[in-house]
Amino acid sequence: MIITNGEPFRAVPRRAMTSQDLEEALALRSKNLCWVVSLFLLTSSPGILNAMHINSYVFLAELPTYSWCKIPALANTNWTGEEIRQISSPSPEAQENCVMYDWNYTMLSNLSFPEALNYTSTHEKPSETTCRWGYSYIEEMSSITTEWDLVCDNTPLRSTVQVAVAVGKFAGSFCFAMLADKFGRRVIFLLCCVLYMIAAPAVAMSPYYYFMLAMRLAVGVAGAGVYEVGYTILSEMTLTKHRAVLGCLYNISYAVGITVLPLLAYFSTSWRMLQWCMSFPGFLLLIHCWFMPESPRWLLNHKRYKEALKVLYGSKIPEGVSVPQEDDDSKAERAAKCNHLWYKKVFSSIMKLFQLFSSAELISRISLCHLGWFTASFSYFMIALNGDNFHFNKYLYIALNGIFEAPGYLLPIFMNYRLGRKSSCVILYSIAGFALLIILALPKGAPVVTVALIGRLCSAAMFAEIILYTSELFPTCVRNTAIGTSLTQAQVGTIAAPFVVDILGQKAWYFPSTLCGILCV
Repeated sequence: MIITNGEPFRAVPRRAMTSQDLEEALALRSKNLCWVVSLFLLTSSPGILNAMHINSYVFLAELPTYSWCKIPALANTNWTGEEIRQISSPSPEAQENCVMYDWNYTMLSNLSFPEALNYTSTHEKPSETTCRWGYSYIEEMSSITTEWDLVCDNTPLRSTVQVAVAVGKFAGSFCFAMLADKFGRRVIFLLCCVLYMIAAPAVAMSPYYYFMLAMRLAVGVAGAGVYEVGYTILSEMTLTKHRAVLGCLYNISYAVGITVLPLLAYFSTSWRMLQWCMSFPGFLLLIHCWFMPESPRWLLNHKRYKEALKVLYGSKIPEGVSVPQEDDDSKAERAAKCNHLWYKKVFSSIMKLFQLFSSAELISRISLCHLGWFTASFSYFMIALNGDNFHFNKYLYIALNGIFEAPGYLLPIFMNYRLGRKSSCVILYSIAGFALLIILALPKGAPVVTVALIGRLCSAAMFAEIILYTSELFPTCVRNTAIGTSLTQAQVGTIAAPFVVDILGQKAWYFPSTLCGILCV
């Protein structure tokens, strides 16, 4: 207490930093275009890696031109693969031969091919048997499919190569969303960057199928973390008026990654070389580890005012901007948090999940977001993986997917100004659905691909729109959890897509696109 002119004077404590103060600081910071662009590039550029790894399945697990049963007894003959198929396979012209005739191949190996063909033509065909010695292939490049015989009865194991990344993204989005709300955006982002730099090269060095799956899963975990936490940092460090545009542009990096991928695959002679080509750029994430800032909104929400001001102003805080002093209660609260055991921290993170279902309004919002994300993801990846069923050049098809995807992320920018979020979502989902249903009436080839790419454009726009919509429907304290759980539902669609394309697509080429069309409409 200070005595002034005989009367006590009490010092007025500095008030805590408010959201309005933060908006004013961000408005001042946003005048620096270099700062905005740098933040955008730091948060969005990992999407290039995500796009390459999630779409690389088309090339890493490429189906061979022909596969047939391997017959060791005929390995030392001078017969061609076509001649061996003609002798051993019930359907030698089929792309995939999963059974063989049970001839005495040791005896046939002592004959010339014309003699063996004459013998098999004049004798009764023996019973059919499975390919007990494995498979032989005619292939454009070495792939995961041919290295571990992922054909015929092992086809689901081929699809699992893609599913591993999706499951990783599923787990990563579920865990990292809550952890980022609890421990900070930057810490989780850096953790995921390190995991990326370890797991991606490990895939290329995998000696065993299941080790490769584990590393693909780790790549998915890392990809989910850098994607959702990066987006959260961007949305929390930009003004509301800029958020719509930056949110739509955020996914342009995906289009860049998809467009670059076919070029890398074209010049790669094996799946391991392609994996290395995708892994080396991951070491550029060291730049992100050094320069990525913490979200000032998260710092403010946790009453870490000094750190929030340092992020906004650096070491030179302008005159007139005071650093709020933490009161004793705030210090005691932070000390208590530091003393929590690990399981209490995890329990606290899980409680944020239940906050999303604390009211009827929040339940309605999160349910619609989950459905929208699932449909967008399922359609997005079904179209990307369905090139073989459309009988189209895979390199050109994937490149066109990337080219059509870029304007899909720009489309919501113009639609939002004219129509608003809700109307834009309805229109995009409807156009995508009708485009995919029209495929039923078109012949395979260029006409089908053209319409499918329209659906691809709309599905990319759906993603950009639903991400932005979700981030604005929830308060800061649960925003990252809402985005994370929605992304988790999207991964369910990602997991389902390769099985639908690889298994059901073989039964009827139009089934995957028709199913997606029905879901969108």
